[in-house]
Amino acid sequence: MASKSVGKYKKLLEKDNKVGDKYVIIDKKWLEHWKRYAGIEKSDEEKPTKPGPIDFTSLADPTTANSSNEVQVRANAVEGNDYSFIPYELYQELVVTYKKEGQEIIRKVIPLGEYSTTIEVFLVPLRLRESRASYANSKQIYRSRRTKVEDLKKDICNEYRIPMSANYRLYASTDEKGFDWEPISEQANLTLDDADLTKNAFITYESRNISTHSSSSSNKPYYDVGSKSHYTPGLCGLSNLGKTCFMNSALQCLSNVPPLTAYFLGQYEDHINRDNPLGMKGDVAKAYGDLIREIWSGKSSFCTPKSLNQNVARYAPQFSGFSQHDSLEFMSFLLDSLHEDLNLVKKKPYVEKKDDDGKLTDSALAAEQWEYYRKRNQSRIHEIFHGQIKSIVTCLTCGTQARAFDPICFLSLPLPDKAKIRIFKLDYVRLNGQIKSYSIKCGENGRIHNLIQEFCGHFQPKNKSIRQKEPMNTDSAASNSNPSNRNDDDENDEEEEEEDFTKASDYDGHQPKPDYILAVEIYNHRVHLQYGDNTLLTSILERDRVVFYEVPDSLKKSDSMTILMPCTFRDDYCHYNFGLPIYLSVPRHDCKGKDIQEALQKVIGNFIPLSTTDPSENKSLYSASLVFTQNNSPTIKPLKSYLDEHIDFSRNKTALTVDVAATIVDKYKKLESDIQIRRQKDASATLLDCFKHFTKKVVLSDDDLWYCRKCAVFKKATKKIDLWLLPKVLIVQLTRFSQTGDNWNTNDLLIDCPIRSLDLSNFVVNPTENAKYDLIAVSNHMGSLKDGHYTTYAKNSHDKKWYRFNDARITEIKEDNVISKAAYVLIYQRQS
Repeated sequence: MASKSVGKYKKLLEKDNKVGDKYVIIDKKWLEHWKRYAGIEKSDEEKPTKPGPIDFTSLADPTTANSSNEVQVRANAVEGNDYSFIPYELYQELVVTYKKEGQEIIRKVIPLGEYSTTIEVFLVPLRLRESRASYANSKQIYRSRRTKVEDLKKDICNEYRIPMSANYRLYASTDEKGFDWEPISEQANLTLDDADLTKNAFITYESRNISTHSSSSSNKPYYDVGSKSHYTPGLCGLSNLGKTCFMNSALQCLSNVPPLTAYFLGQYEDHINRDNPLGMKGDVAKAYGDLIREIWSGKSSFCTPKSLNQNVARYAPQFSGFSQHDSLEFMSFLLDSLHEDLNLVKKKPYVEKKDDDGKLTDSALAAEQWEYYRKRNQSRIHEIFHGQIKSIVTCLTCGTQARAFDPICFLSLPLPDKAKIRIFKLDYVRLNGQIKSYSIKCGENGRIHNLIQEFCGHFQPKNKSIRQKEPMNTDSAASNSNPSNRNDDDENDEEEEEEDFTKASDYDGHQPKPDYILAVEIYNHRVHLQYGDNTLLTSILERDRVVFYEVPDSLKKSDSMTILMPCTFRDDYCHYNFGLPIYLSVPRHDCKGKDIQEALQKVIGNFIPLSTTDPSENKSLYSASLVFTQNNSPTIKPLKSYLDEHIDFSRNKTALTVDVAATIVDKYKKLESDIQIRRQKDASATLLDCFKHFTKKVVLSDDDLWYCRKCAVFKKATKKIDLWLLPKVLIVQLTRFSQTGDNWNTNDLLIDCPIRSLDLSNFVVNPTENAKYDLIAVSNHMGSLKDGHYTTYAKNSHDKKWYRFNDARITEIKEDNVISKAAYVLIYQRQS
């Protein structure tokens, strides 16, 4: 591609947006593929393949309308992970070259607060109703938050042919069934946002004089103009004030800590300490308390945390403006501010911390140092969030030790070293139709042929682990005979053996061979990309679906007389793809349509649950079409019209599409879980691994020498940390960010974190502590450190359900989906 075009595309992608600009929501995977093909980004492939059509089908909610400005993005789609934005001008050029599948999703830039803008992704769902009567016809529509109420009135009048009249007015009902109604202001230029119509509200346009009655009683009014519908307490989104998703995420986490919220819904103002020189004169506590009361009032679906944001910025200027920050950094500052604003110690005494002289027991020394801390710090924040850790430093020369018991508000856990070994989730499709899911560990810097070798190795006896022990520390001081120098955790770690797949209860003796495995990426139930042997594993994302296909002939055979032809399955009613595609082995040089038909009839019964095994009886259950693609333009022809025609694979890219009867598709979907097609989350490490790493004895670096009172000089030493006093609510940070020079790196390792009964008893050296916790909230981070996005998953204490808080948008989620590779800050509450 000409450098002039590349420069033009880069300029369009990097342009600043302004209110009213149009953007297209586009599949992230397709966009990344196109950038590599266009030369905008570097590619591991020598010659990147040309992208297929721009696919919108995987992003759009299929239940929405066909108009491009009404297509709703599916609720679980995540910006930066599933989709990105491109300017509409760029899209107009791309769609001419690459075509499209599905209805494009076009959005406009809208104002966000006073000083910022955003691209509106999710439209507001509304229901037009012919009248306020419960039996009236209704229609689902989707509109921008910036839609004017007067335009909404025109929509209703056009839909139900209602004449505009001064005697008519708009009414809205935000309860689920449309029972309680109130009038909507019709002042000029009022928007849906201004009118607070951000839920799935009913809207109607009706005479002011009509007094509608319920069907159950002719004496009881059907609606009450003065009534106001209520929302579940705590389910209140927070408006983004301009890159304040980090703040919103931290606030939603803390809002869902029951003892903290109960305190701020009570008489917390009695404890405000306006004279504390370390506090914020009570301003932050008051602003936070007001916000919590609004969130838990049940009166609105979202609110604006502007007052709290302004008060925090007054005392912490780093949080002013519109720069991205860290959710834990904000959470830590906020808790510290609340603690000092509500500290019951009016005048803090001077307390000198004594050094450990070795005379006191652990319990006595811990109690003494905790009491020193308590003399200066007494607040409800302290009671809920503060704990105590034990640290012991040991001189590597003389063995002298010093203990300390320090207060903590949160724990920053390092990710285990074995994060360098990545787990790849893949499906293996055999020639006999058997499909199984496997998890394979492989070095993240390897290539696809390494992954194939690892996979095949699991079917060989006595397969050795790919994990290598870390090299021994050869430092003379660290390797002397002093027992305190040894890292017991490292030396006692036994090398894990990889799982032997031949020991599975359903193993039938099959042994995959590397030369007979075709590795591909499946997207939207189609072959998206065929991996080469030297494809870097770093190019495979966690969300990519990797499938290994067993093939009948060796792929290393250069003079093979057959060719592998991809075959995709579709529902013949709505033409949605389903299941995994398959490959047909057909003649390379002298292939006719009937050869393809015979190959299909031979294997289709292995993959699709047809009624009988007789090919002649199954013909009515499916129909096949050839898809010829030339210059990225597909042409579809029925296979039956090509039975005696020669198929030239050298001229056109040829594939097969099979439309399957809806009854068979339903059977297939019922069997889908049994044949283990669906992928499950698999973690490379657990949260307990992180705690083990945190409490592991380490040798301090040369830049961190310790002053040994016995040696009377700075010496190399070891340090060991253990948990001593556990807080009622434990905040855990997974340290996903690291810095190399001027660059920040993000580690997206999936950590398996228990939802219930996290047991920390093995890491607590104080035997009196209750060490079991339940998860109540997660702050998630996606993307880069500077330009990423924060969301929150939290369990609502009112209805006990889990929800996803994405700024002002809230959606219910399944508990199984709470932990992901985006989990950054975890909030655990101790079991009572």
